[in-house]
Amino acid sequence: MGTSWEYDPMEAAQAWEQVARKKNDCKFEWWMERIEERSVYDQGSGCPVQVKTISADWVADLSGVLNLNDPKAKKAGLKERREPIKIFAHVIRHPSEGFYLVDTGVSRRFVEEPAEVGVGWVLRKYAGISDMAIQQSTKEIIDAEGAALKGVFMTHLHLDHVSGMPDIPKDVPIYIGPHEADSELLMNAAVQGTNDRLLAGRPPLQEFNIPRDTDNRFEGVIDIFGDSTLFAIHSPGHTTGHIALVARTPSGPVLLTGDVCHTRWGWDNGVEPGTFLKDRDPSRKSLLALKGLSKRHPDMEIKLGHQH
Repeated sequence: MGTSWEYDPMEAAQAWEQVARKKNDCKFEWWMERIEERSVYDQGSGCPVQVKTISADWVADLSGVLNLNDPKAKKAGLKERREPIKIFAHVIRHPSEGFYLVDTGVSRRFVEEPAEVGVGWVLRKYAGISDMAIQQSTKEIIDAEGAALKGVFMTHLHLDHVSGMPDIPKDVPIYIGPHEADSELLMNAAVQGTNDRLLAGRPPLQEFNIPRDTDNRFEGVIDIFGDSTLFAIHSPGHTTGHIALVARTPSGPVLLTGDVCHTRWGWDNGVEPGTFLKDRDPSRKSLLALKGLSKRHPDMEIKLGHQH
């Protein structure tokens, strides 16, 4: 008769740390393989992070969020229209590091009192801020967690990603990708001025120093917490310092693409964003790199920039 065995989460966590120490020079893809194999933790146990996504509703020009000049889009007969999209905030819960956000969601003050929080008149008139339909404000998200917000990882600094900033406590550190703060696609003076006001009175932005990917499949990858629970992937194109993230969760890996891909159709067909980007060629390259990652790891959950 076989000996019974009871799963011990702490033992699993320690086993993962032992593996990590033996692989000091490990590559991102090696970790992804271990995550897929679930070799040192079981579902619902051990030391992964929890990821929860909250959305607000909005609309955008399809030509902005999808390249309608791509042959695939033309063949599909896609035309300009107002496209329903989401504005996401992702809650990250780390077992020892605490509660973080990826992007900021939407503050009710941003929608209802835009001038009071620093949104310039051009954006108030033309950016469609009043069309944002909040399901749960950034303040409500933070309050619901019942813990101090430790930091915010920004995929990039566009308006619809900093729209929750009025609800982020002033002392909370904000983390960004390489050279994101001086990216030219904080598109014009109106947008730059609004961003400056939303970020005023805060600690300096913390820029990730992301090393080159030793697998040469991405521009660069960094293990954020040093325990292989959350990775940032430098994925330029939409902006200079744009990052995507991969989280190790109890149910398997989760990819947060950010605005490497806004739409479900764009992801399914490998078509990058339209006019809402800085450089098209790097944008397409970043999209194909993330799609390659998902193909190599088919059980990975994909969370896109602005659609489910």
